[in-house]
This record gives sequence, C-alpha cells and structure tokens, in this order.
Amino acid sequence: INTHNKSCMFFLKNPHLDLTKESIETTRCLLLPFSKKSWEFIEKVREEFLLANRNLWISPFTPTFEEEARFFDDMIEKIENREVFECYIFDKLTKEFLGCAWLNSPEEKRMNIGIWIKPDKQGKWYGTEVYEALICWAREHTVYSYLKHSNNPENRASAELAKRFWGILQDEKTENNNDIYHIPF
Repeated sequence: INTHNKSCMFFLKNPHLDLTKESIETTRCLLLPFSKKSWEFIEKVREEFLLANRNLWISPFTPTFEEEARFFDDMIEKIENREVFECYIFDKLTKEFLGCAWLNSPEEKRMNIGIWIKPDKQGKWYGTEVYEALICWAREHTVYSYLKHSNNPENRASAELAKRFWGILQDEKTENNNDIYHIPF
C-alpha cells in the first residue's frame, strides 16, 4: 500500500483502514471490494459488466474487455491506496452477482456515492438496501457530513433513491448536465 501518496483517502477517519479487507453486509447482500481474485468472477459475467459500465458512463460504446481490465486494475490500485471504495454486490445466500456500489471521487467537502443493480434485479429493493448500508458505512468511516449523488435527470428511480435518503437537489450540475443531490448523514 502506498502510504506516501498525498491523495490517500483523506476522507477516512482512520487513515490506516485497509479498504481491501473491508466488507459491508446487509440483510440480503454482501459488498466486497474489487480485487484481483474477484476478476475471475467478472470473466463469468463479462457482457453484463461491460454493459453496466457503458450505461454508467453514458457512452455510446461498450468498453472492450481490455479497456475494462485496465479500468479494473486502476480501481484496485486506488482501493489499495485508500483513494476509493468500490465494491461488488452479491446475494449473501446464493453468491449471485447483483451489481456494484461505490464511494469515490473525494473532494474537499464531499465524495460520490453510487450503485448499479443488474436490470433483472432492479425493483426488488436491493438498491435501497445497499444505498442505506453505504451511507451508514460512510457515516462511521468518513469525515464528511454529506455525500454527492449525481444522476441523469431521466433516471427517475435514481432521483427517487436520493430523495428517499433526504437528498437535497442542488443548483449545480455535473459536466454531463446530470443533477446533483447532497445526501446528509
């Protein structure tokens, strides 16, 4: 772990917290950080994972598997350096891959919170369950008092999720003209 990196997780209350060993459990889900070991799993759901990232970044192109591998390696390094906390979401009982969740892009006063749930699992309250767990984890482990939730204005479910957790719509927009909500703790 690079402890000399000045951008190392300045948002953690405990700067020595090893994010590679963190996990979050909910009633039905288990969140585990991206890792080299989990990359084998992604091989099995390759197309689904690539489509998820295309949708997340609002790109007309699905990334190649090689591009995704580079992204994945970069995320693992950032997790090891305490710069981001990006996780897979699994069903606790069946171990089925349900999606991804993240706390990333730390800024001076806030950081991003986000989730992506597989289309066939949407509408089953996994997103709400995981989102609440991420907020609780952030409240316990980060120095922030709110999180930044950004979403495409057409994604009504994402906006409703932010509002469900007392999200306050901001006047500012992202570079892609997405709405920004502040989620207070």
